[in-house]
Amino acid sequence: MAAGRPSGGNGGRRNLATFRNGKRGSVMNGPFQPPANGDGNHPFHHLRKLVNQWFDERPLQKLFETLDDYFAQTFAAAYIPIEVKETKRDYQIIVRLPDIKRDQISLQWHEDGLQLVIDHHETIESSDDSGHVYERRQQRRRVARMIPFPYPVAEHEVKASFQNGTLVIRLPQKRKYIGID
Repeated sequence: MAAGRPSGGNGGRRNLATFRNGKRGSVMNGPFQPPANGDGNHPFHHLRKLVNQWFDERPLQKLFETLDDYFAQTFAAAYIPIEVKETKRDYQIIVRLPDIKRDQISLQWHEDGLQLVIDHHETIESSDDSGHVYERRQQRRRVARMIPFPYPVAEHEVKASFQNGTLVIRLPQKRKYIGID
């Protein structure tokens, strides 16, 4: 090695390496050091404070909960389950409709079946301890289901009653069964 020449064989050019804690490495190889929380004079102090506040308050959590509630309610009520019972005199179509009032139900007769329509509307209010309303939501859902008849039925033969959240639709039994000896 010649006197006065730096070692390393790069012709006297300096490379981008430095010594940190007695070890040779790149300037960017050190562990990340976040800015000190200090007195707020750091240029990114305000930004860090906003980001921390955003994650602490979780504003999206309430939004997602609201969306989850909306879709759960929408798709839960989108299908009206029915139960069909057959007796010797008639067919009974039983529809359980909790929290539905009689005036929210309509039955429309068609030659090949009945259309059951439920028009449910409600107002939900939230208030604080002093009685001041801080949230008021109105919901309206309209759900319909076609209930097909197994055979032609005249309109005057269809009977319906609604009690205690249960709608019962009665169709006359048209088929006659023949006993086999």
